[in-house]
Amino acid sequence: MRVAVVGQGYVGLTGAVALAHQGHHVTGIEQDPDRLRVLDAGRAPVFEPGLPEQLAAAQATGRLGFSGSVTETHRRTPFDIVLVTVGTPPAADGSADLTQVTSVLDEVLQLLPAPCVVLKSTVPPGTSAVLAETYPGLRERFAYNPEFLNQGSALDDWAVPARIVAGTWGEAGLRALRELYEGIAAPWVETTPSGAEMIKYASNAFLATKISFANEVAGMCCGPDIDVDHVMQGVGFDPRIGHAFLQPGLGYGDSCLPKDTNALAHWASTEGLPTPLLRATIAVNDAQFGLAVQMLRTELGDGPADGLADAEIAVLGVRYEPWSDDLRAAPSRTVVPALLGQGARVRVWDPGTDTDAIAGLFPGARPAPGLTEAVEGAHAVVVLTEWPQAIEADWRALSALLYEPRLVIDGKNCLSPEQMAALPVRYRSIGTRLPASAVSGRSGPSVNGRSGPSASDRSGPAAGARGAEPGPGAAVRSRPPEPPPPLPDR
Repeated sequence: MRVAVVGQGYVGLTGAVALAHQGHHVTGIEQDPDRLRVLDAGRAPVFEPGLPEQLAAAQATGRLGFSGSVTETHRRTPFDIVLVTVGTPPAADGSADLTQVTSVLDEVLQLLPAPCVVLKSTVPPGTSAVLAETYPGLRERFAYNPEFLNQGSALDDWAVPARIVAGTWGEAGLRALRELYEGIAAPWVETTPSGAEMIKYASNAFLATKISFANEVAGMCCGPDIDVDHVMQGVGFDPRIGHAFLQPGLGYGDSCLPKDTNALAHWASTEGLPTPLLRATIAVNDAQFGLAVQMLRTELGDGPADGLADAEIAVLGVRYEPWSDDLRAAPSRTVVPALLGQGARVRVWDPGTDTDAIAGLFPGARPAPGLTEAVEGAHAVVVLTEWPQAIEADWRALSALLYEPRLVIDGKNCLSPEQMAALPVRYRSIGTRLPASAVSGRSGPSVNGRSGPSASDRSGPAAGARGAEPGPGAAVRSRPPEPPPPLPDR
């Protein structure tokens, strides 16, 4: 098929590359001239592991190109299908802003011969029906086909999806999707466009609820003999629950979950539908963002730093997770300004974000070129990203550089409790994490009558956050992927 993918952001570029490798002839449509130049040069303007290499390989086949105009390209060689993957950012009232979607449809529906139109942008239930009423003739050649890509494994998720959701009103749209995904083995869910829109929102709302649940349970794991890692491991081995997204931290902070949960809650409110569980999920997450600042204020209040005013705070990590450069809802965007606003002196280190970008994100904070420079002379360290460089650092040497009270707040529960317990630091995590020596006679939680792995093996991010279930005897936590290279010049 000849395919146009309108919008070359994270979803659009991943889809364009993957479709080209499937054998389709694909044109990525991007109106931002700077981004288009980067794409034409064979570079990816978004970070995703493996994407630069796969982009180059797809362009080398001659099946992937880029253009600034869907109309001009269609006039030369008509498209069979147009995928709409533009953003639907939150509006001021919390609803999804559909301006970019309607702008694309205004142009695409003028194309002759008329291609099939597949909307992949995340939109509230009922949006497709409204669009069909607004644009006569769209219904017969329309499909809503949401994406379910995980940052860090998006190309694999496209090639081996957990499901393909096809929201259509007629055979033409369904046939187009069947041809588009020919050769990809996955369960199909055939429903109406409104049903497909709800599937997308409900999926993200459930993942967000699971994270908020883990954070609420972590708040209850505050006793001297309740290890939150053991609790989450024991809960997650239930196949009805699973370990995926069952990881305490400072809240869900990727680009999708905050936006989509708020948009779904807003849509339900406009429909007069109560959503107490969804509202509670959002409330727990909002409170979690402030937890690091609250912990700092509590722990520094009785020490030499005497509260946050003039305290030296080292923030380790700007990103929500190492494998994504999307910072729109990262905890750092809340934590760093809050610390600065309360008079703290903040230095920020992130190996995947250059110091100029850090300075632009956080006016008043001091970008640190290295981990040592960030930590030296700080009263407290806050870990916001599970960078391997931080996890595997020589914390004995780093602790010697800290000033009293030598506070380490592990906002991702990614540091070794054993290592921290052996150092002259005050270690605080999200929920209590016990060193193995504190768990009487055991090196870790027992699984099937066998002693599980020691807590010292739990030094990476949540394995479940990427979806794989650990086998018997496996620790829930595993080492993160290799750190990404610095972002390309844009």
